[in-house]
Amino acid sequence: DEERASSIYVDVAEKGHWGAKGACHRFGYGPYLKSDEKAVECFRKGVEEGDEVSLFSLAWCYLAGTGVDKDVVKGLALLSQAAGKGFAPTIFFLVACLEGSGVAIFALAGCYLEGRGVDKDEVRAVALLSQAADKGYALAIRALGEYYKDGRGVEKDEVKAIEYFKKAADMGDEYAISTLKDMGIAYTPCPAKQEQQLQQEE
Repeated sequence: DEERASSIYVDVAEKGHWGAKGACHRFGYGPYLKSDEKAVECFRKGVEEGDEVSLFSLAWCYLAGTGVDKDVVKGLALLSQAAGKGFAPTIFFLVACLEGSGVAIFALAGCYLEGRGVDKDEVRAVALLSQAADKGYALAIRALGEYYKDGRGVEKDEVKAIEYFKKAADMGDEYAISTLKDMGIAYTPCPAKQEQQLQQEE
């Protein structure tokens, strides 16, 4: 949970890890003042020491304009550096940015959902899932249904959840069909949409 995560970040920050210090400032963990600008300062110091987490975090700041002026070119350059160090979330993100791959965006969302190599952030994960869903990626569409159903990263909304499950079901997602059935909803998927999904995957 967030309380445990904040405790871990504070402990690591106290040991001198600039990436963790930046995260603490970004979210206002422990004794650290919540400040995007201070977070950026810490990430920059981490980058000077070659820290992959700081590289990725600073890149995100430039891409989103968080604590700094938005600079996509600089953000992508930092991502490339982190990818060169083999930092997996960065590789997914680069592919997502440069190729618009729904699979890569979905993979990056998974990193944020589980806190793999990045700060766990369900809100950001859901935003990425939405991007992957917009590209017609069935797993992302189904995942959005789950998150709206449970109210994780978004406000709980059963109507939207059902809408996403139906879309995923139309694309041949058996789990989505089963979930709808468990919710007491009898739904017959549209075969034409399943065929369209198969064509996209080919």
